[in-house]
Amino acid sequence: MDIIVTTPKDQIDNAKKEGKVIEKDGGYWFRVLTYKPKVKIGNKIYFVEDGFIKGYGIVFEITQLDSSFKCDITDQFWGKYGSWIIKYNNWIWLKNPIKMKGFQGFRYVERIEDMKEMLNAAC
Repeated sequence: MDIIVTTPKDQIDNAKKEGKVIEKDGGYWFRVLTYKPKVKIGNKIYFVEDGFIKGYGIVFEITQLDSSFKCDITDQFWGKYGSWIIKYNNWIWLKNPIKMKGFQGFRYVERIEDMKEMLNAAC
């Protein structure tokens, strides 16, 4: 099941920094959540930034998070933000971003009326 999450405004600069390093040196992105979503390997994780769904990654690992988990790029400890980590790669920007207000937590694409069709059209 695909999900949508929001990049908090105070983390957008970190996300850009991480993206530049990963594009240059390889690696993966991750998202920390408070509880385990019904996501499977190969599902998509879409991101809302500045009022638009702008792109997505492909989930390749979902694990329980240990409180000492630290980002190698930003040196930020993430265990305080949740107990589940979703790792993703293969970032794809949407050709036509979709307007959506940011929110906390995550939402399932399938549970938002017409969202699947809008995302498919935006690719």
